Amino acid sequence: MLRRLAAIGLLFLLAIAGIAEANSDVQSFWNTFREAALSGDSARVAVMTKLPLWVRGPDDGDQVVYYGRKDFGKILKKLLNQEVLLVKDEKVLTTNMRQIINDKRRITTRDLKTPELFSVELFTFEKKNGNWLFTRGYLEDAPP
Repeated sequence: MLRRLAAIGLLFLLAIAGIAEANSDVQSFWNTFREAALSGDSARVAVMTKLPLWVRGPDDGDQVVYYGRKDFGKILKKLLNQEVLLVKDEKVLTTNMRQIINDKRRITTRDLKTPELFSVELFTFEKKNGNWLFTRGYLEDAPP
C-alpha cells in the first residue's frame, strides 16, 4: 500500500514538474514576444511567427488572409493598434492589443487552451516542433 502511495505521489510530482516546465517555456516565449511587440520590432516578432500569418475577422465566416514577410510589419502594426472592447466589472472598456500586451505580464493556466496552445485576446500562439510561435491574429475590421 505504501509503495502505491509513493508511486502515485511520484507521478503527481512529475506531472507538476512538467506543468511548471511548460509554463516556464510559455512564459519565456511570452516575455520575448511581448518585449519585441511593445518595442515595435516587427523583424524580431516575425522570427517568432509562423509565416505566412493567418489573419481573419472575428466571425467564423470571415475570409482568412495570409500575410508573408513582405507585409508582416504593416499587418502587425494594424493588429497591435486595433481597438478592443473588454468587459470588466460590468463596464465596457476600450483599449487596443498593444495595451493588452503591455498589461499582460504573466501567462496563466487560464490562457493555456492546451499544453501546445494559448491565446491573449485576439492573438493565438502554438507550440510547433518544440517552439512557440504567433500563429493567428483576428482583426475586428477584417475585409468581408
